[in-house]
Amino acid sequence: MHREIEAKILNIDPEIVRDKLKKLGAQFEGERHMQNVIWWIPTGNALDQKSIRVRKFIGGPVRLGMKHKVHAGSGYKEWETDVAHFENTVAIIDELLPHPDLRIEFSHRREDWRLEGALVNLDWFPKVPPLLEIEAESEEQLRALAGKLGFSESDLVDKGIVTLIFRALNLKIGDRIVLKGALAECAFETKSQNFEREDANNF
Repeated sequence: MHREIEAKILNIDPEIVRDKLKKLGAQFEGERHMQNVIWWIPTGNALDQKSIRVRKFIGGPVRLGMKHKVHAGSGYKEWETDVAHFENTVAIIDELLPHPDLRIEFSHRREDWRLEGALVNLDWFPKVPPLLEIEAESEEQLRALAGKLGFSESDLVDKGIVTLIFRALNLKIGDRIVLKGALAECAFETKSQNFEREDANNF
């Protein structure tokens, strides 16, 4: 288990951010394409936020992870381990967690950059504009790097990508959704309920 200290900056211009990263001496570490299935775990407590993710790196490993929102400061506690088979792992989680608060599938593209020891990602997700994610060694470093890239502390968003998609599509607790294609056309089945989960983990 380790703690992630990270935040997102939304609705960026990737070309401008990429140019700033180069000027600051950031090292480009590569581009990755990933397939994700994520479950929100019912806890009965909106402040106790947990998620499970199975992620397949196209041409690479399959990784099972769990995140738990910390109650003080930014970030999450995270557990990860590589597994052998994407579909089988998804099927196991479906059996163990038949009634998640949300089940969502989507693919996305990511550029990895390294700046002053911190991981900086340019991300393209379905249904939300491009975004920047900074994972730093401390909250002070996170704010400092955001400033060097031309952003203020008020631009930092401590929300998970699933929360952003959840709100963009006006989803409900109990929904099961698959986002498909370049335009991320969505088809989902809804189990209508009268409440929404305010926040989510950073999956």
